[in-house]
Amino acid sequence: MSLTVGLAIERDRLRAVGVRGARVVWGVDASLTDSTPLCDALTGFLAQLPLGRFSRPRVTIALGATFAQTKRLAGLPPIGDERLLARTVSEHASRFFLKNGVPLVTTSVRLDEHGNPWGAALQKTVVDTIVSACRTSRLRLSGIVPAVDVARTEVAALAPLGNEATQFAAAYGAAVTAGALTWRAGTTDHEVAPRWRMITIASAAGLALLLAILAPGLGARVAEHRAVAHLATIAASTRATQRVARDLGLVTEALGEVATFDRGRRPVTMLMAALAKALPDGAALLAFHVDSAGGSVVALAPRAASLLTRLESVSGLASPEIVGPVTRETAAGNQVERVTIRFRWSTK
Repeated sequence: MSLTVGLAIERDRLRAVGVRGARVVWGVDASLTDSTPLCDALTGFLAQLPLGRFSRPRVTIALGATFAQTKRLAGLPPIGDERLLARTVSEHASRFFLKNGVPLVTTSVRLDEHGNPWGAALQKTVVDTIVSACRTSRLRLSGIVPAVDVARTEVAALAPLGNEATQFAAAYGAAVTAGALTWRAGTTDHEVAPRWRMITIASAAGLALLLAILAPGLGARVAEHRAVAHLATIAASTRATQRVARDLGLVTEALGEVATFDRGRRPVTMLMAALAKALPDGAALLAFHVDSAGGSVVALAPRAASLLTRLESVSGLASPEIVGPVTRETAAGNQVERVTIRFRWSTK
């Protein structure tokens, strides 16, 4: 059974697992620091993996929350074609995801059990770095996924990795999870109505009819049957084109609604300026996310409680609260606390 590699890239850590079937055969991790460019660190890390001398396994990479946004997409047309939805999101990524000046690429779109579309956006510079590192390491890149969409906690499968097995959950999920929100190199969702195909089919049908007129006996019968088959194909292509035209009409209408929403949304730049002024000394924002209900920030601060108190005074925000664990880290030689704070929009 061939080896599959799952690799998770977090803000300060690289973790990889080798999987055969569903069985983990090895795990490797390494730290990431600001002093080493990600491309160099990733290329060196891939070179250390126990892949075998002649092996070229497929690798799927999961990006942590620092590099990936995952959310339910509002404002898309009510159609079931996930490829057409993905194309719409790709062409208008800034309407669905927060860019913060960083170029983005988008993943596939998946409809959940209620028919709601979900998608993810990845930092393009990180994606380009991954593609370059895999090419240098002669690894076959299957795709890049958001870690939150693939994290798995099968204790039995991860048991060979020992006490830190659960830290490899995202890497293991990347290797074994099917149907995740995925970016793949070389794919495109920019198909349009197949006009060239209809022209080709029509030309072939015309040629077949000409042969039916000129060719005697059996040759004419064969050409006649081919012409009929080609005409049937043209009819099917015409119906497909009409369906695409209807779907594109729905997309245009939905994009109009998105534009209306965009004109009425809150000024994120002013909010970020207010947040920056509210930060206590020694604090830094790592991630910032907003939606129609509110938003969240991930930050480093000397004291998480002090940051929470400062956010309570920011105009437009209501009920800030700490979600998830507060962890201690070292940044620039100082002990700080990493915290995620969720807030709602104020109605005042």
